[in-house]
Formats: sequence, structure tokens, C-alpha cells
Amino acid sequence: MYLKVNHTFYKVKKQTSTFLFKGSFIAYFFLFFLCIPFIAQSQPNDKPLKEALVNGITLGIPGISVAIGKGDSIVWAGTAGYSDLTSKSLLKKNSQFGVGSITKTFVAVVILQLVEEGRLDLNKVPADYLDLSVIKSVPNSDKATLRQLLNHQSGIPTWEFQADWIRKGRGSEMDVDHIWSKTETLHYIQDLPPDFEPGERYAYSNTNYTLLGLIIEKITGNDLMVEIRKRIFQPLGIKNTFLNSFEDTGKEFVHHYHYATPQFGTIAGIHKAFPEIRPYLVESTPANLSPEWAAGGMVSTASDLVKWVQGLRAGTLLGSTMGEELFTYYPPKEISPSPLNYMQGIYKLKNYYKGKAVIGHSGGTLGFSAHMFWIENTDIVIVFLANVGNMHSGLKQAPPSLFYKNILFPAVLKYLNFKINQ
Repeated sequence: MYLKVNHTFYKVKKQTSTFLFKGSFIAYFFLFFLCIPFIAQSQPNDKPLKEALVNGITLGIPGISVAIGKGDSIVWAGTAGYSDLTSKSLLKKNSQFGVGSITKTFVAVVILQLVEEGRLDLNKVPADYLDLSVIKSVPNSDKATLRQLLNHQSGIPTWEFQADWIRKGRGSEMDVDHIWSKTETLHYIQDLPPDFEPGERYAYSNTNYTLLGLIIEKITGNDLMVEIRKRIFQPLGIKNTFLNSFEDTGKEFVHHYHYATPQFGTIAGIHKAFPEIRPYLVESTPANLSPEWAAGGMVSTASDLVKWVQGLRAGTLLGSTMGEELFTYYPPKEISPSPLNYMQGIYKLKNYYKGKAVIGHSGGTLGFSAHMFWIENTDIVIVFLANVGNMHSGLKQAPPSLFYKNILFPAVLKYLNFKINQ
């Protein structure tokens, strides 16, 4: 097989591999090749990163895009694999991937900016701002505060895991030509009982961010992306990020694929327009991300997301009070043993790698997986995007997640000569 890493081709010989799906990465490929130039700059020490991308492709991930930030710079970016498995079209540096729930980080910052401007109050509830008839039948919309929407302690059920929505939004009953309206997903949780009383516990819900997107549009009188572009993209120089189905995503939006496991077939059903590429993998490109909207509909590049994290860390988008609010964890009444602390649109994973915590967000949707994190108390940012999704597949450790934590993460640390003191 041939592999492209940083615009250079390698001929790769297949070898026997061992992989434990319910454990950590044990062994896979042992490849040795000469150091190669990265665009116009030679980086003789980036062999661990190139080898990591090779390992990711041998795991069966169709396409991989990685960018690494340090300080205020992008110190490395590379791609491997295909933007289209059928035509064997290779990924490009500016290939765009769905980033799923990383979208929420942008929405959260705009909400906090509007609070700074005195136009929103985090202690008020959605019903204080939205008078749409559908909102009145959304459970807890008159009780959960905006802060509780931001940190997923609202008790509002998520439309994402309603059985009828899964089939129509990601599965066999999908109308692939239909562009969902911004409130259409809310009909799937109308008149349901709340999951719990606001503040009682943490439970991730896409509905929270659908409501927050609607609130931004109601308060500003503008389309959500008009506000995000004006407030975030323009100041940070983010140029290759778009909201799928609501904007033209350009020519570099990749083909995408999904793990069609038996569980996915049972829960979602495999759409007739999704051809099988190989066992348990189908192409989901005919679908769109319109139902995700403010909860997960963005497409972006790895480099754009590094810029985004660096902008968040620099603190230039929010004043001191809301900058602190963004990273404040409010424990719910029922404390979970989970290592995840969800703040306002962003979260910390404690003890993620050899005792080190990471901060950021991941994203998963039909056809895509995304990881965007920095190592706590450092300026090291690691972004990884893949054009394969595992939602509703039942995979406990999907290849993209295994790649990020067990292969890419240590490779980045080695490349940067960063030592973790345990």
C-alpha cells in the first residue's frame, strides 16, 4: 500500500499485528524511514509523528489529520490516508472534517460574551428568552438555567438518543436530501419527563446546545454563524471552519465513513445510500450534519482548531470574569466517579495520560471523530481529526480514540521532548 504523510509517499509492507481492543495498544507496525521535509521546513526530529500516522492508518482509520500547537504557533501538521477510499484521493493539509461536539465550545464562548455585554444572564432559563411554542413543551426549559445548559446539568433529555430520531437522523430512515430546521430535533423530546431536576447530576445532552444556539439568534437578531464569525473567527484568523448545511463548506470537505457494527444496524439501521466499503464499514457521505446544528454541525481543519485553542488560552475573547467562568467546574449534587469535569462548553479529563490531565473537547457524529485538547499547565495543543465515526456502534474503544491516546499522544510528547514527572 502507499501512504502519504506531509505530501510525501511511502511504500508500506503489510506485517502481522497484534491489537487488544479491550485494553491498551500492545504492538502494531514497526516502520523505519528517512526524515522528510515538512512543507518548506526540515524537521529531522518528527519521525515519531510520521510513524504514529502510519500506525493510525494500519488501524483501519480511513484518513487522519493532525496539528500540534505550542505557545502561539502551529509547530507541526500532517495528514495520512484518504479523503475518498473509493477513488483513493489523498487528504490535503486543508481537508475539512466534521468536528461534532467541538462545535459546542464556540457556542459557549458566544453565550459568555453576551453575558459580558449584559444581554444574557446565566441564572435565567431558556423560557425567559425563547417564546417559540415548541420550547414550552421541552422539559425543564422553564427551570434549568443557562449555566446548567452550558455544563449539562439541566436534566433536559437529549434528542440524540431518542430511538426514533436515531433512525431518522443517522440511520435507515434518514432523508439524505433533507436539511433539518434548527428546531426540528426538539420535537423528539417534546413532553417527555425531565431526566432529573436541574443541578442534580451531570448528563450530556445535545438539546442544551440546540437551545443555546436559538438563544444567541434571538438575542442578537443574527444567524448563529454570523455571530461566531464576527466574534471568534475574524479575531483569531480562522478561515476554514463552516457550519455544514447552513454554509458552503468549500471543496475540501472529505468523504466520510461509519462503523456499521451489528449494534449500529440494530439501533440506527444502515441506510440504503450507504455502500459497504469493507466488513463493518460503510460510507456515510450522502448524509449531512444539519440536525446537529449548534450542538455539533461544524466542519473544520486541524490547524484551525489549534488556533481556536490558542485563542481560548490567550484569554483575548473574554474578560476576566467570564474567562474564569468558562473554566469553572460546578459539581452537581450527585458526584460521579468519572474523571470528566464538564465546565461551560469545555471539559477536563483528569489523569488522562500518566497522571496528566487534558482540557478541551472531543466530537463524534455520523462519519467523523475529533479530539481537541491541551495538556493542563502546558501550552501543548494536540488536535486529531478522522473521517470515520462510531456513534451508536457500541465500540467500547473505537480506533480513533485508541489512536489519539495510545499512539499519537506519546508520539507528540517524544517529538517535543516533553517529560511527564509522575
